[in-house]
Amino acid sequence: MTVRAMFVSFGCLLAASVGAAPPSQNDYSSGMSVRANYSQPIVETVLPDDVYRAITRADLGDLRVFNADGMPVPHAFCAAPSSMAPEVTEQSLLVFVLRGRDQIYTDNSRVAVETSSGTRVNVEESSALAPEVVSGLMHIIDARPTQTLRAIRFDWRSPDGASEVKVRIEASEDLDRWQTIVPASTLLLAQQGDQELRRERIELPNRKYSYLRVQRVDSGPPLVLNSVTAEQVAAAEEIEPMWFNAHPMTSKEADVLYFDSQHQAPVTYARIRLPQPNSTVSVSLQSRADEGSPWRSRWTGESYVIVSDTVRRESPPAQFQATTDRYWRLQILKDPQVYQDSTLELGYRPAKLRFLTQGPSPFTVAFGSRRAEPAQPAVCDGLLANMSAADRERMIEQGFVDQIVQLGGADALKPLPKKTPAKVVVLWVVLVVGVALLVGMALSLLKRVRHPTN
Repeated sequence: MTVRAMFVSFGCLLAASVGAAPPSQNDYSSGMSVRANYSQPIVETVLPDDVYRAITRADLGDLRVFNADGMPVPHAFCAAPSSMAPEVTEQSLLVFVLRGRDQIYTDNSRVAVETSSGTRVNVEESSALAPEVVSGLMHIIDARPTQTLRAIRFDWRSPDGASEVKVRIEASEDLDRWQTIVPASTLLLAQQGDQELRRERIELPNRKYSYLRVQRVDSGPPLVLNSVTAEQVAAAEEIEPMWFNAHPMTSKEADVLYFDSQHQAPVTYARIRLPQPNSTVSVSLQSRADEGSPWRSRWTGESYVIVSDTVRRESPPAQFQATTDRYWRLQILKDPQVYQDSTLELGYRPAKLRFLTQGPSPFTVAFGSRRAEPAQPAVCDGLLANMSAADRERMIEQGFVDQIVQLGGADALKPLPKKTPAKVVVLWVVLVVGVALLVGMALSLLKRVRHPTN
């Protein structure tokens, strides 16, 4: 039993010792510290181009964040936006007063039209609701100087002192044909001592307008508009991608150029730089992940550069679905000899890194490893996921990365020797223990046979 217990204990200890060690900063080739106030539980920063040059996995699995104690902290990646948030500005608009005829509207558009000399009434059927009297005095707003409008705000008062009024807003391009864009909306102005309750803003369908017509529709006297302010939304500005030059490779084909991106970046754009001005060429662009994979077509089209005395025009960048392929092939479909010195620029939008500020600062972003176990980052909003989106956004602080420093260096980019699976080790231990037990039992039996007891 002593021998058996010894072997079993040895097997259990060996099996327990087989497992992945926690990652350390030296398991990664490079790193960079993150500067921040660390006043919020989440820090967000944009990954620099150096990260995409050093990582070995397209999913960024060889990137981790460590605190000052060297312990990894939870992190997540967020896709970079393609455009900036649209800018909202305000602009004061001219208002013209137009006096027309009073009209009466009912709920089913049955109309009683009045004139200054008399009234012509046309009632198709009775209505249980009271008719809606629209004042003949209207306000025309000149919105031509504005961009896309999303709302207008009124500084108003009612001659009868009403605290709540209803208005309708119509739009026109020529002051002739009008289209209702806001059938009815409420303006409110109430005071209680020093307190004030206001509703002076009316939202509009987002678009460009030339003229707006405002008319009171609750049978009250015409409003007095002191001023009208428009909220206009500028077109969202596209964020320029991160560009880098692909490294040219040797080619034995006259009409084909080969490039190594030396990146694991989600490339979405490409620019072909022609060697001489006033040139145009038809090209086909392909890529592949490694030298053993088939080529996949990414874009086919024309690339050109035209230069005059004052203007330089180049073809817009080619755009395609994001790919992390490393190797690129540019096939020249016309006059290949002229364009042998063409270069290839690739563009992408770097991801945003978020991490929890667990433990002491400063925090280090470590990346580039073939030794460490792949990290399992959370989804973009997976950190503090139990909070509302608005609360979570308020808990995010902007951080900035410092210069790249060496951690584990080139050794971290060398894969570890292939490990024997833990199950195989345990099975071999059990097998050896079993064989040893059988041998022991056989020897014990043989000894009894040779020396029988009396």
